[in-house]
Amino acid sequence: MGYATVPDLLAGAAERFGAAPALLTAETSKSFTQLRAAVEGAAAGLRTRGARPGDRILMAAGNSPATVYAWLGAIWLGALPALVNPALTQPELDYLAADLEPALTLREEAEITALTEKGERIEPHTADPSAPAAIVYTSGTTSRPKGVLVRHAAYTETGLSFPGWIGLAGPQRLWACLPLFHINAQAYSLMSALAHGHALVLSPRFHASSFWHEAADLEVTAVNVVGAMLTMLERQPPESWAPSRLSTIYAAPAPRTPPERTALEARFQVRIVGGYGMSENTFGCVESPTARAKPGCIGRPRQPASRRFRNQVRVVDPDSGAEVGPGVAGELRFRNPLLTPGYWRAPELTAQVLTDGWLRTGDAGYVDADGDLTLAGRYKEMIRRRGENIAPAEVEDALLGHPAVVSAAAFGVPSELGEEEVVAAVVRRADTPVSEAELREFAARSLAPYKVPSRVVFRESLPMTPTQRVARDELRREYSGLAGEGTRQL
Repeated sequence: MGYATVPDLLAGAAERFGAAPALLTAETSKSFTQLRAAVEGAAAGLRTRGARPGDRILMAAGNSPATVYAWLGAIWLGALPALVNPALTQPELDYLAADLEPALTLREEAEITALTEKGERIEPHTADPSAPAAIVYTSGTTSRPKGVLVRHAAYTETGLSFPGWIGLAGPQRLWACLPLFHINAQAYSLMSALAHGHALVLSPRFHASSFWHEAADLEVTAVNVVGAMLTMLERQPPESWAPSRLSTIYAAPAPRTPPERTALEARFQVRIVGGYGMSENTFGCVESPTARAKPGCIGRPRQPASRRFRNQVRVVDPDSGAEVGPGVAGELRFRNPLLTPGYWRAPELTAQVLTDGWLRTGDAGYVDADGDLTLAGRYKEMIRRRGENIAPAEVEDALLGHPAVVSAAAFGVPSELGEEEVVAAVVRRADTPVSEAELREFAARSLAPYKVPSRVVFRESLPMTPTQRVARDELRREYSGLAGEGTRQL
């Protein structure tokens, strides 16, 4: 049996699970049969609007059933949907439209909802499972967003495999409070629901203050989050928590330190499973039995439930491409047949990132004696000081060990002496005062002298990208003037 396409997965779900709940919100419920009918209606509506197989369709829409119908409907029709953040400004949308040259752009909720009102039924376009099903635009923290081509089989094999990766068994209600324009919600949540007959529960957005009460009301059992969301939940007062059926949280990344994870699991009465993935490679890694005790560890390569292929990883010197040994930091590179075939209209970038079948992630890390991988940061974020490479995560972990530190981000700024100086931006707890000198002294207890921050700056919050990663480039630009001061303190 070969790989399935996304329409194969949906059609099979409607046949196998029929009247079972497929898509739920606080107000509505659709069965798998009704979901297929709505998707076919959306495909018919898109065709009426002039869309054809192979066309690109730009959708700026939030989390709603209509968005699911339209996105799946475009794939059913054989078009390439690109779902993007509805909060984008007009200039940002104009850039994407110029890049994508879509046959159709959908932005208004009413316009998207109206697609399903045709009441027609059309058969799915026949597609090659290895062909792209959709385009996912990256957040573009250091450059303009780029469109990642995601294969049909990457979506379907991920959906078949994801529940097993995080230890889900039996019927589930998967909660999608991450945005649908994110690969996580598309590949892990929606595709898992279609592959296993789980109910997908949609919320418009994540709200830390009401999260646990929403979980109880919606009767969800599992949810996917990014690491910053866990931090937001941790900051909420005790009364924000409520007992619920929610028992599993998949977090990418998971809390960096084992004590932090244990404390959150005990406080919220959940199991937190860590992992690592990319729009370019939905397989990535998931924690292993030996990974939980190691700070920053992402475990081992995730393997497909179908066992049709092997997801491989190696750690290499980014310049020579030679594999490095255990404990030596290098760039993580993955190989499997479902990697992205490349970036939309970016052949040079595709050639840079895909080398001899291996995906260059740009992430630094190392493998240990157990075969577990630990992330050390982005290679472009590595700090070069006194001839040594410093992973921001090392500095951040040292600072996070102080009881006054809520969050921290380390980054490099140009030094008067050449190379870079280490600066750390820190968010302090309101009830635990601490000075810059105290934090530098505290960090020096666990870091080699060259890794200790030259400066520690205090902020009320850290700047974040749309996918809730620290926007380090923004911090570098803001604090580049500290370089001179920093070197004089050494």
